[in-house]
Amino acid sequence: MAWLQQNGLMLFMLLMFLMLTLRGPILGRYYRVVHISVHDLAARLQKKSSVVLDVRTAMEFETGAIAGVKNVPLSQLKAYAEGMKDKDADVIVVCRSGARSLTGAVVLKRAGFSNVSTVSGGLLHWESQGYPVRR
Repeated sequence: MAWLQQNGLMLFMLLMFLMLTLRGPILGRYYRVVHISVHDLAARLQKKSSVVLDVRTAMEFETGAIAGVKNVPLSQLKAYAEGMKDKDADVIVVCRSGARSLTGAVVLKRAGFSNVSTVSGGLLHWESQGYPVRR
């Protein structure tokens, strides 16, 4: 008990850190968000069968983006989702590294979209695999 009293604040901070760090993956699992590879994304972009949303800020988007992708910053995604009519559309969410896209996918799932995916590794992985980025 004495240890808990002496280290309570540190333990609380550790729990908060873990909660913030694991929040996205836990929500992603709960909402059954599918993760796809950059190779799957490239194939879907060629077929033009999916709506691909980049949830980075407009400034980040201007520095480089995947061709054919629509920029909807994460802060505006909920409002954008409300305006979309086809809740069964195949929607793929991408960001810089994959963290924000998971949050964006959860936003879309909460808005009623049934077929939402994120791109594992995001734009960084896309570039590392040699796919083109529009600058």
